Amino acid sequence: MFNNLPNSTDLMAGLWSLPSQVTSTLLSISVRDIFDIIIVAACIYLVLIFIKQTRSNFIFSAIVILLGINFISQKFDLALTRQIFEPLLTFFIAIFVVVFQPEIRKFFKWFSAGRKTTFAKALSLPEENTQTIVRSVFDMAKQRIGAIIVLPGQYPLDDLIEGGFPLDGQISRPLILSIFDPTSPGHDGAMLIEGSRIKMFGLHLPLAREFTEYSRVGTRHRATAGITEKTDALAIVVSEERGEVSVSQDGNLKKIATPEELANIIHKFADDEVDSSNKSKGLAHYFLIKNSTTKIIALVLSVLFWFFLVYTAGVVKNTYSVPVEFKYLKSDMTISANSQSTVKITVMGSNKDVANLKQEDVHAIVDASKFNAGENNITINKDNIKIPSYIELDSFTPKNLQITTIGSGVAH
Repeated sequence: MFNNLPNSTDLMAGLWSLPSQVTSTLLSISVRDIFDIIIVAACIYLVLIFIKQTRSNFIFSAIVILLGINFISQKFDLALTRQIFEPLLTFFIAIFVVVFQPEIRKFFKWFSAGRKTTFAKALSLPEENTQTIVRSVFDMAKQRIGAIIVLPGQYPLDDLIEGGFPLDGQISRPLILSIFDPTSPGHDGAMLIEGSRIKMFGLHLPLAREFTEYSRVGTRHRATAGITEKTDALAIVVSEERGEVSVSQDGNLKKIATPEELANIIHKFADDEVDSSNKSKGLAHYFLIKNSTTKIIALVLSVLFWFFLVYTAGVVKNTYSVPVEFKYLKSDMTISANSQSTVKITVMGSNKDVANLKQEDVHAIVDASKFNAGENNITINKDNIKIPSYIELDSFTPKNLQITTIGSGVAH
């Protein structure tokens, strides 16, 4: 039963040939292929940035699954699967726009905002204000006063927060404690801090979608997790029932034991989000300089797509027998039925492109404006052959045709 297994000599020979195979693959990459790979990598990069900013990992999973199913159905000729999924892929863009309209809107709002600032202001938060926030939070925890404080990141919060009261007040312990005092009208909402100012209070935040692991906590904690589940903000929550302080990032809650731990988290949040020396460089810096890992992933995916969809598919040829099309033929002339008016055209291209090429996409066109009555000898060249730009012309026969016309040859 083991007779078909490769022996060690075959394995070593296969491994030894790998460098030459890689070299031959690299040598086969043309300048056009390089541009092709770069363009696809740029598109993949934008999709990955979209997923990163909108935190829509489901979108990425859906795209991968659909493309994977389509690739398998094409590769193994699964007729039923292909018949079902090809129409779905045709309408996928429309479905994508409808289903993920809120995420697309948020992404373009973030993009058009030019990464202007919510977090740039947070970076300017002085150390004394950070300590004021930390002391106020733990004072409220001792007094069992519930509170939510939100520090925004790079992602705009306008579409996610509701209600609230504008304040634009200086950060101070008495102000924070008075806002979250149980007798205050906005104590049940969240406080938004940008830079060294308290911008708003009494805000309503979205509740977390998936919160099963924190089912024992209340609405305040769900709202804290909700705003960080949908954005890159940092949210601090104080439990009025247990007198505990927690921090939420990426939709995950973490209980904080000491004021020093909370201060370190706030500092780390600022350092991880944006380098202060680059915060004024805007979108160009973000897309071109930052996100090195995302760029590498996009390039690797693009190369893999090229390898499996273009290189491994190879170049194939197909021959089409098409009738010659005559244009500008004089109105009193007709082409004799006995004329040799068919050309065999051989084209080449990727397996997929040639397979999708239809005979009506291949043409042999001759200018008949100078035809005379009787026999006309014409020469066919590549300028007479019309095929799609993504297909290459390999050969055609015959090169010369004898066309017989009937009529006087006098133009009207």
